[in-house]
Amino acid sequence: MLFATVSRGKKTGTRLLPHLFADNRYRVQLGKKGPFIPVSDYREIPSYLANGYSLQMSNRDSSHPPSLIRPQSIQGWSANLQDLFFPTR
Repeated sequence: MLFATVSRGKKTGTRLLPHLFADNRYRVQLGKKGPFIPVSDYREIPSYLANGYSLQMSNRDSSHPPSLIRPQSIQGWSANLQDLFFPTR
């Protein structure tokens, strides 16, 4: 399960999850100005994170809109290719 925690502002400590947009896809992108790539399968997201893509994440329960989160701030995945494709857990 991928998640990030808000570290600044009024909603510090809020848990963010990958944001599912109206087209039933997630969005990753390289930097703030780069075009986004729609990802339809949740299981593909870690491979994008391993390549430096950021992920749009939100928390609908606390009205936190989608924010672009860098891979270093996202927990629940590994940059080790062995862990991505051959999990031992």
